[in-house]
Amino acid sequence: MKNDKKENEHALSEVKKIKTRTLYSILGIFLLIAIGIGGKVYMDNKRFNDEMINVVKSGQAKKEIEIGLKNLDSKALTSEGIIKSYKIDYESIEHNPMGSIMFDVIINNDKELLVSYYLNKRTGILKNGGLDLSEQLSDMLGN
Repeated sequence: MKNDKKENEHALSEVKKIKTRTLYSILGIFLLIAIGIGGKVYMDNKRFNDEMINVVKSGQAKKEIEIGLKNLDSKALTSEGIIKSYKIDYESIEHNPMGSIMFDVIINNDKELLVSYYLNKRTGILKNGGLDLSEQLSDMLGN
């Protein structure tokens, strides 16, 4: 009788060990899958962000920025203009849900003087999709 009871307890103990191992194995597999999916999403987002940065750094983007600045100030980027220089704020680059790339351009090295650009490539050619001026820059330009 005592042996049967001990054998039953031992068998139950083994079953519990097997169930515990199985549970941990399943949890481990789910954890690996979650890490894999998370890594894939992260890498896709990183690649997309790098592509946006490369577009903003391109010569075509620079040309569109300068055209936009000269539309604001006909003497822009000269010693006579209000807009003497610009710098792209690469930290501000974002994807717009409408398909554009949004980023800020700092004017005359003054973070209060901003132009927010929207570039899009809907027709296959990079174009200025619009811009917004900071209040300070708008006042300086008289707009």
